Amino acid sequence: MLDLMRRHAYSWTTRVLLGLITVVFIFWGLGTGFFKQVHPVATVDGQRILSDQVDHEAERLRQNLQNMYGANAPALLKNVNLREEALDQIIEKQLVSREAQHLGLTVSNEALQEKIAGERVFQSDGQFDFQTYQEVLRENGLSPADYESGMRVAMVADTLQRMIEQGISVSDDEARHAFDLRNQHIGLAYLEVPWQQFSAQINPSAQQVADFYQQHAEEFRESERARIAFIHYEPLALAALAAPTQKEVEDYYKANLKSRFTHPDLVHAQHILISVPAGASAAEKAAAKAKAEDILKQLKAGADFKALAEKYSDDTSNKHSGGDLGFFSRGQMIKPFEDAAFKMKPGDIEIVETSFGFHVVKVVEAKPARVDTLQEAEPRIVEGMRTQAGARLARQAIDEDLSAALNGAKLQDLAKKRGLDVVEPPSFAKGEPIQGLKQDTGLAQKAFSLDAGQVGTVPGPAPFLVQVIERTPSRIPPLKEIEARVRDAYVRAMAEAAARTEARQLIGQMKTAADFKRLAETNNLTIHNVDSFDRSTSSIPGLGEFPEVIDETGTVATVPGLIERVMERDGNSYIFVVTSRSKPP
Repeated sequence: MLDLMRRHAYSWTTRVLLGLITVVFIFWGLGTGFFKQVHPVATVDGQRILSDQVDHEAERLRQNLQNMYGANAPALLKNVNLREEALDQIIEKQLVSREAQHLGLTVSNEALQEKIAGERVFQSDGQFDFQTYQEVLRENGLSPADYESGMRVAMVADTLQRMIEQGISVSDDEARHAFDLRNQHIGLAYLEVPWQQFSAQINPSAQQVADFYQQHAEEFRESERARIAFIHYEPLALAALAAPTQKEVEDYYKANLKSRFTHPDLVHAQHILISVPAGASAAEKAAAKAKAEDILKQLKAGADFKALAEKYSDDTSNKHSGGDLGFFSRGQMIKPFEDAAFKMKPGDIEIVETSFGFHVVKVVEAKPARVDTLQEAEPRIVEGMRTQAGARLARQAIDEDLSAALNGAKLQDLAKKRGLDVVEPPSFAKGEPIQGLKQDTGLAQKAFSLDAGQVGTVPGPAPFLVQVIERTPSRIPPLKEIEARVRDAYVRAMAEAAARTEARQLIGQMKTAADFKRLAETNNLTIHNVDSFDRSTSSIPGLGEFPEVIDETGTVATVPGLIERVMERDGNSYIFVVTSRSKPP
């Protein structure tokens, strides 16, 4: 809802980074635990996608995010599952490619050129500039071939999306059923059969361990490792002596006064939405308005806004944060909402009608428009100009030093000339972080693309010159080196299977939900009760993310009712009963 109200327009780069398609797949999560899996993490029409492919794509995405968001990247990376996004990217490309071939969809060279030429980031004075195009791609770690290939995929995907949207119709009953299902509140009870309770019963012989090792040898393969040395060309370090003059600062301030240093009126608001569907009858509108008026009455009597938002709001994007919309300026919200919010004073609460329904709006804070003085803006201007100057110096320096290194110059001599350091971190395996780096910068990916002794660069605003000192190939250690690991893996695999079998047998003995308590007592298992919660979330209170359970609750015909299959997570097996299910208000 907030996204719709704010009317964001995302660029191609952001869509590709964050994925155009969300794919649900069976094998996600394998590869954790005692041993690394080398089975495909997903299969698309028989074509396997391996973990190494996902790792490679995840590193590329991480580098792109770092290049795009700079100092803000670490905070963003905390909220992005790069492996999941990377897998979505790979699957999407394969799906789009196959469907495009099936439908005969292609993107002509002329259409591609027109699309790229229209991107403002590649323009100079309103016209496409090839030098700017090459420079932007280089700074973001992309080759023209990679970018153009990705752009073709995005253009075909957009075409497919339009075809799908134009060809799909949904009945009112289907839409209402989907809405009701999404907005249900459900209560659960579950039994957990942990694998650990069976591990003490498993005491494998030496032959069983050896047989397990032979059958699962690939699962114990150690990734290849690399040892590197690198120079980091940080713009601010290189621009330490490149401070702008006072006139340059003043000129920049004047040129960017409106765009960067003038701040519009801002309002911080909360809202509770009582939605009204398109085409609603007068009676439905009246009922929604009456509900909003009742909420307003409760708030004016002292009720907590956050609590009422969680209870009543139909805006699932922010109801759990008290309906908080944050600060916004004019032009970011739909007009009736915006007009009302900017007329209200902090503490005011009113009902506003929009095309979404009735909003109970509370203004939390208002910030008047203001203009930064030169004195206030100067530190930011100086830092920005130094960063830009440093970025230019970094690009120039790394080009010169790469050429020198390829002709035999030592990294230590090159670094000393620039006043920089040569860093030699401990060796690392594929997929492991490099010690001393707060985030993945693409160094690991580059290291595994070079042979021992070779030199290369990792582009970006703060590029790296890297030399591979040593490469150690992947190997499967002999059993005698890892016998304890193999034994632990065998015990866990057998214990997980035993837990699964036990849970299936228990479900087989349950004729009705009433048997749940009896079997729990008989088998000395604890019943865990989960109070009613919003089905629109994929998280179960006390258990965390468990979307497959949420999906299965929709298959239970009557309540209380048993989910008639064992649910598994982290090797543990679970039996769930839906104890309550309420319709949305």
